[in-house]
Formats: sequence, structure tokens, C-alpha cells
Amino acid sequence: MGAIDQFDARILRLLETEGRISWADLSNEVHLSPTAVADRVRRMEREGIIRGYRAEVDPAAYGRTTRAVIEVGLIAGAHAEEFEHRLRTRDEIAFAAYVTGSSDYSLQCECNGSEGLDGLVRWLRADPAVARTETRFILRVVRDGADR
Repeated sequence: MGAIDQFDARILRLLETEGRISWADLSNEVHLSPTAVADRVRRMEREGIIRGYRAEVDPAAYGRTTRAVIEVGLIAGAHAEEFEHRLRTRDEIAFAAYVTGSSDYSLQCECNGSEGLDGLVRWLRADPAVARTETRFILRVVRDGADR
């Protein structure tokens, strides 16, 4: 992966907030020609600096109106890779990370109401690798990745 300069950094910041920006608008913002901007973006895509583009969809569009963070502790000797594979099968889990501290995993979940969250928590607690869970409702998002 190559180093990025001030132009690449500006391009990346703009693409993070407006992934569908045109070459012309992007070039106006960074003060380079559209061809130079396109070349830089394609290079960063090839090098894996830009990993992809996607739509940010409101979870409520899927009926997922309840958001929560679930901390999960595994039993000693549990097969983490198998547990992680099972986590990937659940659409309600928007983000999962192996973390330091008193828990082993932190999950950000988007569920269909409290019933959906209850079902997910019951599923987690029934998992043979799980020793404990702690669930907290998200009341309000103060900042997310799109706020950069």
C-alpha cells in the first residue's frame, strides 16, 4: 500500500461522506483535473486503500427499530473462530468486534423491536461458547462514522 499525500487524503475524506460525487465535483473540491482525480482514485482502489462503495440504509427500512450493544463473554477454551462464524449468520448484528477488557466481543445490533432483541439475546445465551452477555439499548446516536 502506497503512502497518501494531501490530495489523496482530501479525496478520501470527500468520498467517505459523498461516495457518489462526480469526478468533476471531486476535482473542483481538491483543485486537480478530473483525469488526475480519477487516476488517484483508481490507484487507491487497486492498492486497497479504498475497499469499496456502499449505500448506507436506515435500519428502520427493514423494520429494525431497536438498536443495542451486546457485550459477550466466552467460556474458557471456547473456539472463537466457530463462534465468530455463527455471528456472521445473523443479519441483526451490524458490527461485531473482538475486544479487550471484561468482555470478549462487542456487538452492535439492529433488531425488529424488543421481541427481536430478546430473540437474539436468547440465541446468544444458548450458544455453547457463551458464558455471559450484557445488553444495553442505544437511546440516541451522538456520532457515527459518517460524521467525520
